[in-house]
Amino acid sequence: MQWHGSRHRVAGYVTEMSTVSPSARRWITVALLVGTSLASLEAMVVGPAMPAVVGDFGGAGLYPWVFTAYIGAQTLTMPLYGALADRRGRRAAYLLGVTLFLLGSLVSAMAGSMEVVVAGRLLQGLGAGAILPVTQTIFGDLYPVEQRTRMQGWFSLIWGVSSLLGPAVGGWLTEVFSWRAVFWLNLAPGLVSAVLIGLLVPARLGRGQGSGPGLLAAVPRLLRVPVIQAVALSGLTLGAALYGVVGYLPVHVQATLGGSPLDAGIALIPMSLSWTFSANVAGRLLRRLGFAGLVRAGASMALVGTVLAAVWTASTPGLMLFGAGMGFLISSFTVASQEAAPPELVAQATTLGLFTRSVGSAVGVPLLGLLAGIDPGAAEFSAIEGLDLGLARVFVAVAACVAVSALVAVLRFPRSVPPAGARG
Repeated sequence: MQWHGSRHRVAGYVTEMSTVSPSARRWITVALLVGTSLASLEAMVVGPAMPAVVGDFGGAGLYPWVFTAYIGAQTLTMPLYGALADRRGRRAAYLLGVTLFLLGSLVSAMAGSMEVVVAGRLLQGLGAGAILPVTQTIFGDLYPVEQRTRMQGWFSLIWGVSSLLGPAVGGWLTEVFSWRAVFWLNLAPGLVSAVLIGLLVPARLGRGQGSGPGLLAAVPRLLRVPVIQAVALSGLTLGAALYGVVGYLPVHVQATLGGSPLDAGIALIPMSLSWTFSANVAGRLLRRLGFAGLVRAGASMALVGTVLAAVWTASTPGLMLFGAGMGFLISSFTVASQEAAPPELVAQATTLGLFTRSVGSAVGVPLLGLLAGIDPGAAEFSAIEGLDLGLARVFVAVAACVAVSALVAVLRFPRSVPPAGARG
């Protein structure tokens, strides 16, 4: 393997740009995209399987914690993996994350109780905090900016396809085999990704170059930027809304409508499909509408969609509009934050957007569970009185979360997003 290193200075911030041989770079890219598909599938594939887990073990009261443990652990570890990747190198951070993720998958697959499933999900989350941030960082190390844009296209495609297929795959595996297959599914591709990264990424890539501030130190500076302030505030309620749908729609389909796990998975597909489509369209509309136009369009679609889903509980047209709005919003938020951030804080600005949405999800899922009437001591969904009305309340709360996010986006998101270098 050929290794070349050079140092570049951008606005006083020193980074190390390193490359590997073209063939090794291609295989590293494949490994990273496989890891990305794991993280994306995990966000969508587990929901349709969880009612079956409750059917086997009971523990309906622990249902919200299957998601909260994962999201909370992922949220807390994102900044830590960023620091580890800068101090100990990209390879070490990525391999630690994938190892914990696969260990959590193994624990969940072999679980004999709902408590063990939650513990496995916690381990998965501790590893998942590395996958997306470190993947993006390695892309930045290996590719110059003009090629990185093309890599982001592949990244978005893999994420979108995995998100689209995830619900149906989770439902099908649960119905045809067992809910345990949802977790066994992770092991082979995760091992392939880990082996390729372990063999091909140089151990010193990124090691010891953490000269920029960490996320916590950077937050006060970032939050003085109006764009990033709006993205962070809006992200809190968007995260709660997203996992309100992903977490509780499968319960609605299976526990109140009498559907199968496959039915629950199929019910999530319209949202995933419209999200993937709008995220790709957003890039083409950016020049015409600008960031503010895309944000306002996305907020409007998401709000109308969740209102429809609240009035007619979890209606498909409402979920499709919600997904389309999220595609516009998340794409615009990510790129606008990177554009507006100081050059030395671009990575931290990206992480902050992910972080605030994860915080919103981690806090929102258990609160929505209480709103649904899922008592922490409940054993079976069938024993929860008024669950159908409780889940209807969940979708009303989802609409309220999106309304708050839309209000923040419209009032706080500036009409123009000057690059950091253009600000005084």
